[in-house]
Amino acid sequence: MKKIFLVLLCSLLLAMHVYSDEISFSSDESSVRLQSGRESVILSGNAEVRTGSLVISADRISLSGAEWSTIECSGHVQVEDIERDLTIRTSIIYYDRANERLLISSYVELEDRGNEMNASANHLEFDMNNEILTLTGRVSFSKINGDDVIRGRSEMVSYDRSRNTLNLSLGCTVVYKGDEYQAEMIAIDIERDSISLSSGIRGTING
Repeated sequence: MKKIFLVLLCSLLLAMHVYSDEISFSSDESSVRLQSGRESVILSGNAEVRTGSLVISADRISLSGAEWSTIECSGHVQVEDIERDLTIRTSIIYYDRANERLLISSYVELEDRGNEMNASANHLEFDMNNEILTLTGRVSFSKINGDDVIRGRSEMVSYDRSRNTLNLSLGCTVVYKGDEYQAEMIAIDIERDSISLSSGIRGTING
């Protein structure tokens, strides 16, 4: 039985190498299914997958789909994006390798060292091709801008890493340079050092 498992595992690794040289894995335990059209591998115990610039670790990781295009993780999940210098911590992740889209449907913490921003939310979608993160559900963030820190809260934040902009909506509060802004929609352009507000605007300006 052990010999059969080793043969199956070798076949799986060979298939991964043929389809893509950007994915590898390790774990304490694994189970493999090689039925045509339903190929999958489940990793558990110190599970780790490396693909492209991502290093994903979790209690349980499942690989499936054509050319191993789908990665699902659960438990204590951590995603390290080496290229972007950011870390994501959560408990449930779905990663679409083909479209480079990361979906998280549980509480999530983001540490973006590359852009000097930290955030937390109840859900996150990361469109890696376009460098856009969409955070929803009790979003809280802080972002360093020069010698100051921009802090904000809202129900939704669209964060464009490439343009260095944040668009907040629903119950928004932003504190920057000692001033507080509240509105239903707030747009922040870091490069231009500007804040735009619309609908239900309130604020407190110091100085």
